[in-house]
Amino acid sequence: MAIITLTTDFGLKDHYVSAIKGAILSRLPAVTIIDISHKIEKYNLLDASYILKESYPNFPENTIHIIGINTELSASGGYVLVKQYGHYFIGADNGIFSLLFEEMPQQIRELEIENNQKLSFPTRDIFTKIACQLAEGADFNSIGKPKAELLQRIPFRATSMGDNIRGSFVYIDSYGNVTTNIDRRLFDQVGKGQPFIIELARHTIERISKEYSDVPEGEVLAMFNASDFLEIAMRNGKAGGLLNLKINDSITIRFQ
Repeated sequence: MAIITLTTDFGLKDHYVSAIKGAILSRLPAVTIIDISHKIEKYNLLDASYILKESYPNFPENTIHIIGINTELSASGGYVLVKQYGHYFIGADNGIFSLLFEEMPQQIRELEIENNQKLSFPTRDIFTKIACQLAEGADFNSIGKPKAELLQRIPFRATSMGDNIRGSFVYIDSYGNVTTNIDRRLFDQVGKGQPFIIELARHTIERISKEYSDVPEGEVLAMFNASDFLEIAMRNGKAGGLLNLKINDSITIRFQ
């Protein structure tokens, strides 16, 4: 049975999400629809790419992922269907795929827009149509036309200089845990087991915890999350708000 996922910034108050699901179910009543998130920060591609990147690898191959973020045609380079790592992705060519994948996908199709096609709600009127075609067994190469490249938005990556690592905050979850772009591989490569200080704007941390319960309630901690990225958290508290940490703020690790 085909699986179609939805990632949008539409929220849950309005009719948009139900309209998308209705359009899919009207054509494929037996399809499985999974909501990844509809609470993406409005127009925030970084937010959307992080949530989708952490989610889609857990789905079976051939899952179809609809991305409803910044889909206005004037704000993007058109609409595309991408096949990467055994999954299908449908969305606007607005830079999100460069944030979602480490390299340029090799299989890209540009979706063709019919002269009489409405463009005010492309997630419902265009993306669901393509998703249903794939779910019904359409060949990837029969949809649209080949496209060589996608719009690039280069994210800030963690860097090292000498015994220091400089990174930034890329995501804050609903618990106030703040994820950085510093991964365990870079930390181990630069640190080589040396003592260190993690410097935040208003706080320092001198050890890596294995789990939240390693520290007393209300204490700030640093740990590598399930995806092996460094996370700043507070046991039973919201580190992001209490420490005034914001997306794109910098974080430095100094090894001694």
